[in-house]
Amino acid sequence: MRDALPLDLPVPEMIDILQREVAKPGKNKASVAREIGMPRPSLSLLLRGKYPAKLDKVHQKYANTVLRLFAGKVYCPHQKQGISETLCKTLHAAPVTTSCPDRFAQHMACKRCQNNPQNQNNQPDMGADKEET
Repeated sequence: MRDALPLDLPVPEMIDILQREVAKPGKNKASVAREIGMPRPSLSLLLRGKYPAKLDKVHQKYANTVLRLFAGKVYCPHQKQGISETLCKTLHAAPVTTSCPDRFAQHMACKRCQNNPQNQNNQPDMGADKEET
């Protein structure tokens, strides 16, 4: 078996925030895991770099909660980082432009984003179409 390559990759923002939160006095992995709704063993594996699933799945499920609770930010899936709520609101309220591919891609991502207030009101109600028996 080969040894792991010693890569100097940056720690993802969400994991860095979780590590700092767990290190705070009076906090531990169990309390932080409870706050974000993640099983404690999963948080432990994530913080040790041993989490078996892809990090994009973890980000998709937990990044917004972690950034809101511990950093006062929201997770922008398009930029793949935490941004301020003010910037988020500015980006999704910006007019569409086709002259700049980056801004157009951001606009399209904002239209689909869970942080866009217009999308929060349009979440499907899973029980709405069921008949009462």
